[in-house]
Amino acid sequence: MEIEGLIKKLTIIGWLENYEYLEAKDTPPDAMPGNSGPKSYDGVSASQLNKLMLDQAIDKLPKLTKAICKAHWVHKIPVKKTLQTLEISKSVYNDRKKQAVDLIYQDLNGIRANYVGLLDKITNKA
Repeated sequence: MEIEGLIKKLTIIGWLENYEYLEAKDTPPDAMPGNSGPKSYDGVSASQLNKLMLDQAIDKLPKLTKAICKAHWVHKIPVKKTLQTLEISKSVYNDRKKQAVDLIYQDLNGIRANYVGLLDKITNKA
């Protein structure tokens, strides 16, 4: 069972990892062919909407999490340089990267994100 309209964490990670392509309104070279839905009549593509939603969710992140998210995925700054600049450990860096994905997931999915756990509990008991 799937929840309609839910954006999966793997999708969010894919958007983050291919941020430069979203920004350039381009398709990543490793993207699988497929149909992203009906063509828009207002000139706004699905990838532009994805980038807009992603940017808004990133802007809502806590300060350190946002800095790490942008350093890692948006600006592609080497980990060592980020650790030195922010004066943090590698474990804090990794924890905040995971937190960024979790918070973006919550932001983009709203209440639907809460249904995932409920659905898992229901289907495991069946």
